[in-house]
Amino acid sequence: MSKKYKFPIIPHTHWDREWYFTTSKSIIYSLVDFSEVMEVLEENENFPHFLLDAQTSIVDDYLEFHPEDEERIKKLIKEDRLAVGPWYTQTDQLVIGGESILRNLYYGITRAEELGKSMMVGYMPDSFGQTAQMPQILNGFDIYKNTFKRGIKAEQYPKNEYYWESEDGSRVFNCYLDRYGNFTYFTSEEESLRALIERLKKETDERSRISTLTLYNGEDQRPIRKNLPEIMEKMKLLFPDCEFSISTVEKVMEQMENEDIEYDTVKGEMTSGEYSRIHKSIFSNRADLKIMNNKTENLITNVSEPLSSIAYKLGLKYETKVFEKVWKLMCENAAHDSSGMCNSDNTNSDIWYRFKRSQEIMESLNEINMRLIGMKIPEKDIFQFQVYNFSPYTRNGIVELEIFTPSDKFTITDASGKRLDVTLLHSEEIPERVRNKMLSEVGFDGNEKPRWVQEDVRIFSSKILLYMTDIEAMGYKTLYVKNEEESFTPEKLSDTAGNSGIENDILKVEISQNGEVSIFNKVNQKEIKGSLVFEDSGDDGDTYDYSEPRKDWILHSDKHEIKNIRVQKSDIISILSYTAILEVPADLKEREQHIVSKKMDVNVKITLEKGSDLLKADVELENTAIEHRVRVLFKTGIDSEFSIADQQFGTIKRPTYLKEVENWQENGWNEKPRTIEPMQSFVTLKNTDYGVAVFTDCVREYQITGEGYNTIALTLFRSVPEMGKADLKDRPGRASGMPWPTPDAQLLKKLKFNFAVKIYTTDESINKIAVKAKEYLTPFTSYQSAHFKNVDMFFLLNQPGAKDLPEEYSLFSFGQNNTVLSTVKKCEKEEGLIIRLFNPDFESGTSENICYNEKIKNAEEVKFNEKTLVKELGNNSDIKLDNIAKCHALSIKIKN
Repeated sequence: MSKKYKFPIIPHTHWDREWYFTTSKSIIYSLVDFSEVMEVLEENENFPHFLLDAQTSIVDDYLEFHPEDEERIKKLIKEDRLAVGPWYTQTDQLVIGGESILRNLYYGITRAEELGKSMMVGYMPDSFGQTAQMPQILNGFDIYKNTFKRGIKAEQYPKNEYYWESEDGSRVFNCYLDRYGNFTYFTSEEESLRALIERLKKETDERSRISTLTLYNGEDQRPIRKNLPEIMEKMKLLFPDCEFSISTVEKVMEQMENEDIEYDTVKGEMTSGEYSRIHKSIFSNRADLKIMNNKTENLITNVSEPLSSIAYKLGLKYETKVFEKVWKLMCENAAHDSSGMCNSDNTNSDIWYRFKRSQEIMESLNEINMRLIGMKIPEKDIFQFQVYNFSPYTRNGIVELEIFTPSDKFTITDASGKRLDVTLLHSEEIPERVRNKMLSEVGFDGNEKPRWVQEDVRIFSSKILLYMTDIEAMGYKTLYVKNEEESFTPEKLSDTAGNSGIENDILKVEISQNGEVSIFNKVNQKEIKGSLVFEDSGDDGDTYDYSEPRKDWILHSDKHEIKNIRVQKSDIISILSYTAILEVPADLKEREQHIVSKKMDVNVKITLEKGSDLLKADVELENTAIEHRVRVLFKTGIDSEFSIADQQFGTIKRPTYLKEVENWQENGWNEKPRTIEPMQSFVTLKNTDYGVAVFTDCVREYQITGEGYNTIALTLFRSVPEMGKADLKDRPGRASGMPWPTPDAQLLKKLKFNFAVKIYTTDESINKIAVKAKEYLTPFTSYQSAHFKNVDMFFLLNQPGAKDLPEEYSLFSFGQNNTVLSTVKKCEKEEGLIIRLFNPDFESGTSENICYNEKIKNAEEVKFNEKTLVKELGNNSDIKLDNIAKCHALSIKIKN
């Protein structure tokens, strides 16, 4: 009996919203192509179905200009003729943060359901690699089937069909998609069809366990193929051993899973370039835009959503639609090409604008929330202000802020009268014209005689460093400014001559003449030497990939003496500033000839704060060369076979060496296997004695290098002149994208970076390292709602009513601090809060308890969709969470 093949056909288009073209162009073309899809489906009953790339943003783009077609689209979706969702955009998975991916799914499914229904398959035909956490993320929206194209390798699993499982046990039935255009390039001629089907049979024999291969008719920006039903009928006659049918992804996946076969289970991330290009180093091109993404994500989840949640619980409005607007802007930028920034310069300028718009909206929302809270706190002091802590535990630390003060000689106290440590950086009295403007606005808000007018206070603008102590979890503390006598001398930063080191109560830092930094932890007696060396290497790649030049020449900053050394100290901070020198070739041609014609001054500021075990570093430089990559090196002294880095809602252990690199070309890999890896905020090496962790919210890329693989190389930026290049050493063959110049990707401009280093003993768990990384990315925030600021330069507000808010407030805290707070936000469609936390440990489970500081009506664990109940947690304000699985995230819904 001859073998029978099953070839379900999925008519579709993979619709990039932007790429080498802008969103504007793709929208205008969609007005023709999408309209044509509807016409074919409506007029040809033999064309039963079309997949609109599983993303709803492109539908909204279309409807903005053709709103009259919304009912047509709804009808086709309800009839299962047109498939949309579950994504809002076709997201990247490795560069983008976990909350971004969750919101992408939430808004995608929500919009698809408004239009009729959402496809409930995790369809990801072109994302550049798959996070190991995707099964958990999909399960959180009641999605249990998935298909993707890029990332798997034969060693990981050689067949198409399997179960894919996250560390926490979440799983999806998965089918490797291979190519979303595998049934696209042919004519209706018999010879063309025979050649195609024979090739597809061979592929089915090699990769399918069930003699089934899904055929995808469509590709990038492709219109519907109108004669597909006729071609299918012809194939049925030509190939009687094959079963052809136009189907849906959902039906195909269901049929596959229900075959009489026991499928294997596969774990881990999918980031290999054996079968298709994965663009493993796309994490670091256009570093300027990557940094904007990372800082904006952290602004939203670490500051804006917690702050709005606090304001909401204090009686203010939670601006749900504002967050939806910003998250959708971020989702537009999270699409795989957009987030990769492997685009034309015109497209990347649109991406920059969306980041800028998102940041401005969030910063403005933060300001008005803090202002309204401050205005409702009783005025005990004309110059009082609040400092906010958005961590779920009490914190100490330094906040830098600009406030108005009654003079340049002042002290700051808390409500109990305790004086706080202050370092004055700058102070000057406001200009008379500004004071007169403030006076001119008095009375409009009903307050005819504010205290600052009655007391005729002077107003100074002061920039300070303030050491906060015992600021409670997820809340704020009000502080008061006291004018001091003329004889008072404020603490200032003082220069220390002839010193090349700094220290605080925990760390001691020394720098050598060539810029190598040694860090000694005085508490645990651990030291690392030779860190913060800057490495410059050639880059023959493009906006998709780093590629090692055929003749590279690697240069380091430690070949030159540093200059401009300056040490500044106060009681709460020590700062070591200096300039390291990188002399580099102008381009690859000069590098090949060992010519140096460009110099980059790398300005470094190392900061040690009172009570902190972090070395914090800020770096500024002006890039003057092209076709190169700059990294900063941290020599840990820890020879390592594996690194540990954070991923969405967890951590992951990765090998520092890949044996596939030895024969990748002979084995036909699409690109060189690389240990250039993504992270979310930290990477660490550790042995049985101690560990070294590096934190950043800039470029999320690292590699473990050095003899014995003991050096963490953190990428700062890459400078490349073209979108796509052909025949790279590390990626042979055709160019990815378009062979177009991208001058903006050369980054010939000033750039800024920040990172931190922590030395720890191994009795400090990976949970504590992850919590510390989150703290590093969650700054104290402050605001002063003084009445004299009610002037047009700060915007004008009427008084918000009774001054009835407490001078100190805490919404909730974590009792054990074994988990990382992902975010806290209002429920999307009902009253109540969502507290999302996760166990970062990839090796063991943990527990946590949430100490909620108000009475609650009900607490329950829900899935990421906020509606599927996992379990009831009762009405006790002390919410105990036991047996949290490794790398598992929980969403706790609280109503009170």
